[in-house]
Amino acid sequence: MNNAEIKTILEQINNLKSPSVEQKTDDDSNKAVKNVLAGVSEEIQRVMDVNDFTQEDLCRITDMSQSNISKILNGKVVPKIETLQKIAEATHTKLVISFENLDGDY
Repeated sequence: MNNAEIKTILEQINNLKSPSVEQKTDDDSNKAVKNVLAGVSEEIQRVMDVNDFTQEDLCRITDMSQSNISKILNGKVVPKIETLQKIAEATHTKLVISFENLDGDY
């Protein structure tokens, strides 16, 4: 599966509505997105630490601006899949996107 296909799937998932009886409020959605962004930021920081990379190092090897990297690390922007893949390659890691059951059934 290529990046374009993954991006399309993620966009479709983002557009799905929860089938629950109660509608989620915008605050609930914002909290969920912030939690995901926090997890992404933590993972990027973790792989930077493992590789002993600073933000400046990551800028240099990904050809991204320090401002953009800072915004990603601070959860201010939602990074594109391509951006995450570029960071993964720069930090000698593999980008993995997974879905986990919240109920722990599988």
